[in-house]
Amino acid sequence: MRRLFGSATPSVVIALAMMIVPAAVSAQSAAIAEDFTEEKVGASPASFSTPTGWWSVGTDGVDTKPVLFEDGTRYSAATGATGLGSQAQAQAQGQDLHQFSDSSLSYFPIALFNKTSNFTQGTITIQFAIVGGDLDNDAGIVFDYQQNGDFLALREDMDASSLILFSVSQGQQSNLSIIENVPAELARWHVLQLTVPPGGTHVTGSLDGQRVLDADVSAPISGQAGAIAKTDTVAVFNSFTVDPNG
Repeated sequence: MRRLFGSATPSVVIALAMMIVPAAVSAQSAAIAEDFTEEKVGASPASFSTPTGWWSVGTDGVDTKPVLFEDGTRYSAATGATGLGSQAQAQAQGQDLHQFSDSSLSYFPIALFNKTSNFTQGTITIQFAIVGGDLDNDAGIVFDYQQNGDFLALREDMDASSLILFSVSQGQQSNLSIIENVPAELARWHVLQLTVPPGGTHVTGSLDGQRVLDADVSAPISGQAGAIAKTDTVAVFNSFTVDPNG
């Protein structure tokens, strides 16, 4: 496994920062920033729920600051839930699926941000670094996540130097937009930003301050949001911010 920055064992923690807004604006309209500094290294994250994947709180190998860590080295082919229908049903039932070998569907570790129950508009910003992965080097933002396991996501594919907007519905993955020539470096921090204007049917995506993706979606966005990786990707997330007014 390729390590990020150093050889220390990755880990994770949380910190909440509320934006000061006028009294007329509800608390739910304030930005929520999580930097994991209040999380316990070596434990499961308290600030995120993890329906799929091997998530924990770790460090980046450089200092002791906690980060959210997805250990893709634990990915392996599973023996059950081989059909698309059974995969979708198993995920909806909360089973931890450590496979999806069918070429039309990949396994996506997901961590959902507990402080935002329903993201409909605004901006989600994450700082992430991909440490390694033999099959894939992908990480990004999941949003519009539903109780049945359907979701939308914006992810950076480091191997293909592409930013991808895609959906998973009934266990079936569909790419909605692929922007090529968007490179990212291994073991380096990058900032990914997703913006949903009022109305909820258009999204934009930026990497390291450069806006590269504009796309429409078929229905207004309304669901949980969080972090996402792919198959055996090893990734760390240094911060996660949701701003409904972004």
